Amino acid sequence: MQHLPNDTIDILLDQFGQIETVIGDPNFPTTTDAWGGNDTVTATITQPEAEVTIFGDDNTTLHGQSYGGNDTLTVNVNYGWNAALVVGDAQAMTDDARGGNDTIDTQDHSMYTNVHAFGDVAGDMSGNSHGGSDTITGAVGWRGFDNVYAGDAGGSMSGTAQGGNDTLDISLNTREGSARASGDAIGSISGDAHGGNDNIILTMSGENVWAGASLSGDSSTSLTDNAQGGDDILTVKISTEYTDDARDMLFGDAPTMSGNAHRGNDILTGGAATDFLYGDAKVYDPATPGSITGGKDMLNGGAGNDQLSGGGNSDTFVFNTGSGNDLITDFDQGNKAVGSTVTEHDLINLHDYGFADWTALSKLISDNADGDAVIHVSASDTITLDGVHAASLHPTDFLI
Repeated sequence: MQHLPNDTIDILLDQFGQIETVIGDPNFPTTTDAWGGNDTVTATITQPEAEVTIFGDDNTTLHGQSYGGNDTLTVNVNYGWNAALVVGDAQAMTDDARGGNDTIDTQDHSMYTNVHAFGDVAGDMSGNSHGGSDTITGAVGWRGFDNVYAGDAGGSMSGTAQGGNDTLDISLNTREGSARASGDAIGSISGDAHGGNDNIILTMSGENVWAGASLSGDSSTSLTDNAQGGDDILTVKISTEYTDDARDMLFGDAPTMSGNAHRGNDILTGGAATDFLYGDAKVYDPATPGSITGGKDMLNGGAGNDQLSGGGNSDTFVFNTGSGNDLITDFDQGNKAVGSTVTEHDLINLHDYGFADWTALSKLISDNADGDAVIHVSASDTITLDGVHAASLHPTDFLI
């Protein structure tokens, strides 16, 4: 197997409208197996309307048993009206190709700048290709509305492709801006492809008045066919100030699941903004009744007025003091969305509120005008269970 050299490349974009493409391993062999070098690329932008594209290995398709190198790719944006595409390995991967364990850091300290960063490929992963275990760090500046991050593929995953176990740490340092992040692919995950076990963290500053984000454990689009989601951790961190109009959506697997897709067992934690948490997906289209399986997920909306949907299977909803006025849309009803008749047993964890026993808690549960059970856990915190009557709740529905 041919091993390519380890290169160090520094580039400065200091001219108006400058456009640069940097390749860590130019002319990467496409007809024979090869191993990319462990390259270090640093790009600094100091002028407006400059654009940089970086591939840790090459803008090509990795075939056969080729391996991407373990690259370190950094972009510092210090002006504005800029764009960056940063890819850990290549344009695409197929056959038995493997991505490297790459480190990508994109820091935007400006305005009107958009960044796309993908741990392995800008396009699709197919065949039996495997993504590396990558680390992506990104900071979004003011009015950057097209910021996209994926642990593995900027396109889709198909065949028996496997996502790596990636870590994404994204910061929204802006009053106006947004980000979309996925643990594995931006496009669909189909066939028998599997998502990795990923960790995505979104940090929003206290001034995210009109900001928002979408986090997906596996795909930002869909899981279909026999695709399998990974066991992912999605976390939003946000100050309690100036968050009235901040929005974020967390999908344990993907916005849509169809066919015979299978979930991961995910942990979703919201922040102080208005969070929408979906343990599996928001929309389901099973091939046959019950052909989609949901995960055993854990959802915690954090502070703020949140909406929580566990999806199929038995999920746990966790509430801490100061949780706000929250809504659970599918308590013990998630399996209905996938056409399954299997009985669920969701749980509501209220350990943090310190109730003595079920007798003390049950006195605080009553139906609202719509007939939905409302749990008044404190003077300022409530949990509403859509489609569930207070009389149907039992001590076994709670962890107290």
